[in-house]
Amino acid sequence: MVAESEPGAWSSEDTLRVLIASDIHLGYLEKDAVRGEDSFIAFEEVLSQAVQYDVDLVLLGGDLFHEAKPSPSCMFKCTEIVRKYCFGDKPVSVELLSDQLTNFSRTVNYEDPNLNVSYPILSIHGNHDDPVGQDGISSLDILSTGGLVNYFGKWTDYTHVRISPVLLQKGETKLALYGLSHLKDQRLSRLFQEKKVEMLRDEQHDWFNLLVLHQNRAEDRGVGNYIKEEDLPKFLDLILWGHEHDCELIEMKGKQDKEHFRVVQPGSTVATSLAAGESRPKHSALLQIHKNNFILTPLALKTVRPFIFKTIVLSDEDLGEKNFEGVNESEKVQEFLKQKVHDAIAEAESQRSGDPKQPLLPLVRLSVFYEREDQTFNRIRFGQNFHGVVANSNDILLLKKERKARERREKGVKIEMTVADVTEDVADVEALLRAYYEGLPAERQLSSLPVRFMTEAVRDFTVKQNGEILSNALEAHRRRCIATLLESNTETEIEAITDRLAALRDEVDAADDAQLAAMRAAPAPDQDITELSSEDEALRVPDVEVTRGRGRGSRGGRGSRGRGRGRGRGKVELDPVVVITPVSTPVVTPERRTPRRTAAQKTNTWLQSIAAKRRRRDSSDIDDSD
Repeated sequence: MVAESEPGAWSSEDTLRVLIASDIHLGYLEKDAVRGEDSFIAFEEVLSQAVQYDVDLVLLGGDLFHEAKPSPSCMFKCTEIVRKYCFGDKPVSVELLSDQLTNFSRTVNYEDPNLNVSYPILSIHGNHDDPVGQDGISSLDILSTGGLVNYFGKWTDYTHVRISPVLLQKGETKLALYGLSHLKDQRLSRLFQEKKVEMLRDEQHDWFNLLVLHQNRAEDRGVGNYIKEEDLPKFLDLILWGHEHDCELIEMKGKQDKEHFRVVQPGSTVATSLAAGESRPKHSALLQIHKNNFILTPLALKTVRPFIFKTIVLSDEDLGEKNFEGVNESEKVQEFLKQKVHDAIAEAESQRSGDPKQPLLPLVRLSVFYEREDQTFNRIRFGQNFHGVVANSNDILLLKKERKARERREKGVKIEMTVADVTEDVADVEALLRAYYEGLPAERQLSSLPVRFMTEAVRDFTVKQNGEILSNALEAHRRRCIATLLESNTETEIEAITDRLAALRDEVDAADDAQLAAMRAAPAPDQDITELSSEDEALRVPDVEVTRGRGRGSRGGRGSRGRGRGRGRGKVELDPVVVITPVSTPVVTPERRTPRRTAAQKTNTWLQSIAAKRRRRDSSDIDDSD
């Protein structure tokens, strides 16, 4: 007799088949002549697996695109691939029971009478493809409007999160799909700790509960900068965890009578950094759900470019002293590392899948710790020896000084560091900049620009590739500085101005997340700067409605119209797992030290006159007499 948990005992009419993948990063290095097509080739293989295994749904865990504003070429290629594999006449056997306008803000694409969709894609957004601009539009919003992707899990209320699941049914199998697109990890972690994350749940029926999120999972990201698994609801059966690029997929089975949920971490389908975790074999996964049982089967991707990563500590290696007589130390190290690169290339050849679409040139990365300066050399010139042999000839080597790393880690010695020194110890751009500024001597510390304010702006700029983020943040802070000086009636001495700007810097860095987000939004170009004050801008908190997000909660009431086939069985009543009464954030009004009218009469020329008077005073101090 076949066990109930074996797929052979499951009827196809009651088994929901889902293809899982994450972090596709379409458009990564798209202008690179060698690696420009890697992300598109891997995405095409993922969707071809959906056809091969005849799944009911394709579920993506965020970062479908590498940039928040994909290029027209990237959007064109994505559209081509989705239409090639996901459109067709095959009927979709999954029934949608929840309110489509609440879950997707529009009709799900496979129920649209104007579209023929055979393999529906459901996706949240990640930190790379999250909404940008004044209207908060994501690249997934564009695909969703065109009927290519069903975009869910979007949330814009940073004070309270309320997740309404997508309720799907196939035969006797019922799936409650919870989606939470990327939020800043520190903010979401705090919301979990404060019990301000609600997941609506149907207590009257038996559902298989699956959560999709895109957040930091590794503890080495820093205290409070990752999501703890113990903070997530225990009623969940399975979690699809995006954002982490290390592939941690194993074949697993599960039942309802478990004590804890299981985590699926597909990792990325393309290497977006030359890190050790990216060198692991890339996979998607086939998830089969039958009532409250599931089986997860990893599916190896055969079109991924081979990647070999090695860590080498020169002090632990035998560099062959007898074979290099009369050769200086630098040349000796280069010859040794050349052999290591050749070994890595041979290892990459042994990992080839035989798929004709798999790229030919491998990626090779050697992380080399050296002891002495005479062991260093020009890495670019070294890489030219492997031009046309590896795909990343310009950055094969990563050289790190072993002594300096040991001093920082073991002795706790604080030494002045360069950006190159701190990159080895940080996980993201934000942490890198913080570590860099903390390592600067006092005379080189930022005097008026807030460190936290700028590091978060740089982080968003590097992730979203949007130049307006930095310019808007700098312009907003410039205007805030001017408004603060006008408001405080600061004396015309340079020292007094410097002290007031330093105080403003500390105030901004001490602001909470909601205030900081408002501070980074530049005022409208036609707004009179003299009308701004610390009350109007620096302490402004966005007006948010706690129980609903953009484009979803405000439209939930329209579900009673009954449009779409998915609501034929009536609305399913849901109860919140965590019910918290929202508390509005108080806005503290600082004491005004000068009337608004007095401040408004001053203009930018006041600040210019200060600098001019200072220059005249300095020049008058010069004694011309001999």
